[in-house]
Amino acid sequence: MLLKLGIMSLGLGFAAHWFAVWFGINAKSIPYLEELMNTAIALGLYINVLGIDKTLFKRNLGLISRILVFGVPIKIVLPGFLLAVLSPSVAPIAYLCATVIAQMDPIAAAKSLDNSKISRKSETILRAWTSFDDPVTILFAFYIFLPLLVSNNFSFSQYFVRIGADIIGCLTVYCISRCLNIVNNMKIKKYLEIIFIVIIIVYSVLSDSFILPAFSGIFLRPIASEKLEIIISPIFYFSVIVIGLLSTNLRLDWLSGGILAFSTFFLGQIIVTLLFIKESIINKARVMFGHQNGMTAILLTVAIEVSGSEKTRDLLSVTLPAIILIALFYFSTNYLLDRILPSSQT
Repeated sequence: MLLKLGIMSLGLGFAAHWFAVWFGINAKSIPYLEELMNTAIALGLYINVLGIDKTLFKRNLGLISRILVFGVPIKIVLPGFLLAVLSPSVAPIAYLCATVIAQMDPIAAAKSLDNSKISRKSETILRAWTSFDDPVTILFAFYIFLPLLVSNNFSFSQYFVRIGADIIGCLTVYCISRCLNIVNNMKIKKYLEIIFIVIIIVYSVLSDSFILPAFSGIFLRPIASEKLEIIISPIFYFSVIVIGLLSTNLRLDWLSGGILAFSTFFLGQIIVTLLFIKESIINKARVMFGHQNGMTAILLTVAIEVSGSEKTRDLLSVTLPAIILIALFYFSTNYLLDRILPSSQT
């Protein structure tokens, strides 16, 4: 199943690439592409968290918090440093590139988890990791590395307001969930939860705020995750097509992208997993090589390019090859793991 998924993904990506080449399509000029990307990510985040076992999530909240607070920065700083040293031509944007790639894609992860032999605990950790690393990478991108690069035209206030709004939004969602618990009529409660989820998704699309859909998936669950997981496939393949389209009008820097992909996948991810996850070697391997990039990384790249200047124009040229290579690393590694390691569904 994993091999089939990889072949289909590569086929769609290359088909989209050559289609855009033949017809001269510039993906960035497609109407409402950003809104479609935002919608895909918001839905993917919500559905991904919806599949988390709440009991296991609460039991492993400390571990998940440590990974997000300490592990994600390691995955940013180490590959960024290596990229700056080994590829001096992109040194000014090396840490921004590493920040983008450190952001794991919940859509791709959720899709792959459907076909992976992984324990429920490891699945919970990986789902939470992929869904909640977004705020950490945004903080590093917009509070540290982007200001250092374009400090002459950067405003901190808008990002403090944005983070504050996200915190208020999360508290509001929690209060709403508590209020809905007193509704005795389950049918009415379900409809109200659906209405609030729709409002949250729309708000996320319009405001580029992606913590709320993930947070909502913990407390607002009007529909079983199994019924919504069918949506993941079209979202996943849509992200593959977008990546293929975006690759047509760029001069891809495969050397820098390769350095970034290798250092992230085979160094950063392994080090963080070994430092923070105290599980069997099988479960460690499943989480260690569960790293995937895609729509969220592309969206963060576009957001940085819009917020930055000419100094960030080569960002996608580095991050896109890294995304493609990490996808190849992921599919090949997990294909081998599924055949070498026994199932760990415990």
